[in-house]
Amino acid sequence: MSDAEPDRVTAAAEQLYGLAPEEFVAARDDLVAAARADGDRAAARAISRLRKPTQAAWLANLLARRRAEQLDVLFELAGELLDAQRGLDGAALRELSAQRHKLVAAMAREARRIAARDGHRVPDGTERDLRGILDAALADPDIAAEVRSGRLHRTVSYSGFGPEATDWPPRPVVRSIRTAPPGPTRPTGETGPTGETGPAADAQPDADARAAAAAERERRRRERAEAEQDVAQAWAAARAARDRERTDRAALAEAEQRHIEAGNRVTELTAALEEARGQQRAAAEAERSAAAAARRSASSARAAAAELSRAEARLATLAPP
Repeated sequence: MSDAEPDRVTAAAEQLYGLAPEEFVAARDDLVAAARADGDRAAARAISRLRKPTQAAWLANLLARRRAEQLDVLFELAGELLDAQRGLDGAALRELSAQRHKLVAAMAREARRIAARDGHRVPDGTERDLRGILDAALADPDIAAEVRSGRLHRTVSYSGFGPEATDWPPRPVVRSIRTAPPGPTRPTGETGPTGETGPAADAQPDADARAAAAAERERRRRERAEAEQDVAQAWAAARAARDRERTDRAALAEAEQRHIEAGNRVTELTAALEEARGQQRAAAEAERSAAAAARRSASSARAAAAELSRAEARLATLAPP
C-alpha cells in the first residue's frame, strides 16, 4: 500500500459522507474510476467498500459537520448519566432520562432544519431513527466516536436508560453521606446513656444519610439545570452565527453581482471605445484621401485655366476671315 493511498481514501470518505445519500453512489463510482485510472488499485478497492449512509446516519453526519460544538455538549452528558445511574434513586433517574430525551429531540430537530434548508425533505420516521443514533452514542463511546467523525453509515439504536458501567471511563462518585463517629458498639437491645437501645441509637446516622442523599440530589439537579442552560446558550450562539452567515452570504452574493455587472459594463465600454477608435481611423483616412483629391482637382483647374488663356490669346491674334 502506497503512502498516498490512506490520504486518498480518507479524503474520499470525507467527501462522500458530506453528500446526500442519493448522491453517494455516483460520486463513489467516479472516485473509484479515478483511482483506477491513476493505477491505484488498492485505493480503488478501499473506496468501493465505503458504504452508502442511511438517511438517519446522513443526518447525524450533518450534525457532526455543522453543529459539532452542540454535539460535544450533548455527549458530555454521558458521564453525568453514568453517575446518576450509579448513585441516584429511581425518581432522579427518570428526571435525567426526560432531560436527555429533550436534548436529543432538540438536536434531531436541528438536523432536520439543516436538511430542509438544503432542500431535503426528512420524514418523521427518519428523525426518530436519528434520535435513536444519538441515544446510542450517549450509551456507547465507540458509536459516539463514529458520530463525531461525520462518516457514520449505519442506523443504530439503544434501548436502555444510559451507558453501561463498562462503556465510559469510571468517574469518581462524590457522596456526602455522613456516618457516626467510630466508637464502641453495643449489642442489640443494650441500653445507651439516654436509655435508647442499640437500634434506636443508630436511627440518627440513618437520618443523616437520608438528608445527605437529598442534598446530593439537589446539587445534581442544580448542575443539570446549569448544563441545560449552557446548552441553550450554545444553541442560541449557533443560531446567531447562522444568521450572521446568512447575512454575510447575502452581502457576498450582492457584491459578486455588482462585480459581474461592472465587468460587463467595462466590456461594453471597451468594445465601444474600440469601435470609436476604428471610426476615428477611418475618418482620418477619408480626410487624407479627400485632401489629396482636392489638391489634384485644384491643380487640374489651374492647368485648364492656363490652357484657356492661351487659346483665347491665339484667337485674338487671328484676323477674321
